[in-house]
Amino acid sequence: MRITLILAASKDDPLRKNEPFMPLSLPLIAASAPDHDYTLVDMLSGEEPRYDESADLVGISARATSERTAYAIADEYRRRGIPVVLGGAQVSAVPQRAKEHADAVVVGEGEPLWPILLDHFQAGGMRDFYVCSPSPFDPSGGTLHQVEAFADLDETPVAARHLFTKKKYVFDTVFAARGCNVNCSFCSVPAMFGQKTRLRPVADVVTEIARFEGMYYLLDDTVFGRPSAYDYYLELYEAIAALGPTKLWTGQANLDAAADGKGREVIAKAARAGLVYAAIGMESVDPRVLKASGALRKMGVRDPAEAIARMKEHIAFIQEQGILISGWFVVGYDDDTVDSWYRALEFCEETNVIPVISPLEALEGTPLWDELEAQGRIDPDKPVNIVHPTITDDELLEAMRVTNKRAFTIGRCLARTRFMGPHFSRLVATLPRPERPRGKIERTIFTYVLQRKLRKGVIGLQNSY
Repeated sequence: MRITLILAASKDDPLRKNEPFMPLSLPLIAASAPDHDYTLVDMLSGEEPRYDESADLVGISARATSERTAYAIADEYRRRGIPVVLGGAQVSAVPQRAKEHADAVVVGEGEPLWPILLDHFQAGGMRDFYVCSPSPFDPSGGTLHQVEAFADLDETPVAARHLFTKKKYVFDTVFAARGCNVNCSFCSVPAMFGQKTRLRPVADVVTEIARFEGMYYLLDDTVFGRPSAYDYYLELYEAIAALGPTKLWTGQANLDAAADGKGREVIAKAARAGLVYAAIGMESVDPRVLKASGALRKMGVRDPAEAIARMKEHIAFIQEQGILISGWFVVGYDDDTVDSWYRALEFCEETNVIPVISPLEALEGTPLWDELEAQGRIDPDKPVNIVHPTITDDELLEAMRVTNKRAFTIGRCLARTRFMGPHFSRLVATLPRPERPRGKIERTIFTYVLQRKLRKGVIGLQNSY
């Protein structure tokens, strides 16, 4: 069949034409049923749907910022008589709403479902909903095909990256694990991927990485792993380091690994395997907020009274391994005030962490959304969709503007770059000789350039409200 896959993105998405990481979801879908003629329309990189090009079926992936765009595209294809399948994180959160705009809706991981859906479509009996989850699903009178388990990662295909017809992304992408048991109230990952960490075979991950030409991004929820997976990540990073010469890579992480002896071994091995930068969701510098949001656990802290001191210790350890850190914070919980913006910035300045601070917004399908909706405190027509008891949107956005301006001056970017210099030197001294001094130079340049890119990104986010 001729199948068009569309990664939806609205024209005002701050990441449109600015996303550095290759999106992997649709290439994985295509790879799960490869015996078809696929065309990928990547709206995130600036492409637009080509409605006049023939297709037997259209699949559209949507996240929260692109839901309306995805529906408009789906409606136009269906008006032209072309069947449409909708999927993606946002669609999985609101499947009944999405079904109003689609012939079929995919909920959860698509790789086990897509081959089945295509078989049904070719046989003339496509269902309304295709669900990959052990949890019960109510199709509300529609037809349903459900795989009552999360995907078996031993069977993960190699993503069809060739569908990206031009080199548009700085970082290639790969994943080694899915699932998270932390259960932060604002996060949809446990619902989408489950609370148990599932792992791909190390050899499969390393084989993909060996083919990359440049930098890459490891898509795991935390590249430092969880206690049950520390041995896995130690094996993975040993294997990546053995590929040589070292390719620099990045990922997102939690602080909790730095509170554990074996977790610290993972962090050190990740750095030696090329991890140069970790984006860490620190969420808040208010222990009350960390506890209320469920984020305290991923800081590697049990007692809220010790949270800030322990967080600083964990940050220092990670930096000492030669890993640059950005701290991602949100402001908008009930205990937050306007001053919360400035306290988060001061924390980052003290610890030499790159600050990324934004307003808290509720995502459908999360415990936070359910709680606030029950309280009547969700207003999708506001710039920030949560109704805060004491802070106005204008106050939030003004604090965002001021802190962003302070956080990313050339002086602050240079100061953080200089701070990381000695840590890079110590790390590179332990690497094979052919990587010296190139290793330090590459990491230093990366540190400064990344901060200028993040500045552009946070200003784009700021201007989107």
